[in-house]
Amino acid sequence: MKWSDLFGESLIEGNARRDSNIYRHVPISELDNKVVAIYFSAHWCGPCQNFTPKLATCYGEVQSELQDRFEIVFVSSDKDDKSFNEYFQTMPWKAIPFSDRDRKTNLSEKFKVDGIPTLVVLSADGALLTPDGCDDIDSKGSNAIRSWLKDEPKSSTVQGEYLWPGVSCNGCQINPLIGERHKCSTCNDYNLCSACHKKKVHEHELTVVPNTLATVSKLVCKDIDVKP
Repeated sequence: MKWSDLFGESLIEGNARRDSNIYRHVPISELDNKVVAIYFSAHWCGPCQNFTPKLATCYGEVQSELQDRFEIVFVSSDKDDKSFNEYFQTMPWKAIPFSDRDRKTNLSEKFKVDGIPTLVVLSADGALLTPDGCDDIDSKGSNAIRSWLKDEPKSSTVQGEYLWPGVSCNGCQINPLIGERHKCSTCNDYNLCSACHKKKVHEHELTVVPNTLATVSKLVCKDIDVKP
């Protein structure tokens, strides 16, 4: 999966030159070969106001050793541009532009975000490491970031959802596919997540793959010998 599929061709960050432009655009290529944490948050959210300084502290603590291997992208749920500007200026990382509301909605749907703050962590190739980054930061501080960079997939998932290691959604390209898996009975190896299936992006009939297969896939991914 390409980062541009998720975030577009560029992101914004604070303008260190402090000229007439508050932010500067940076190419999406700055995320290449990095573990990326997507931070869903908002200025009006009390728990977010408490968590953001903690996350910023952890981010700062690992910059000297991991700055070329880790990045955070802020996805705002703020209600207006002014609130976004005020909030983002407290953050040392990157963001998708506030004006790109469609992309914000698509990202929230892809990662099943139903509350904030939420920190979804992806490996350098776009695979899901954990949807529970906030819990990791709360419990382990900056060592959580170090553990993500070891590329150790977590067993935790969104409550009631399943991971499908080795299976991607042909609609939104999320890899691995999360939650209900819809497989085409006509096309070879064509799968959709629940969100893409609802959008009716495929012309053939799709069937739901039993969740028990997702559990087996997870065990095989962890090198456990699963007998048929």
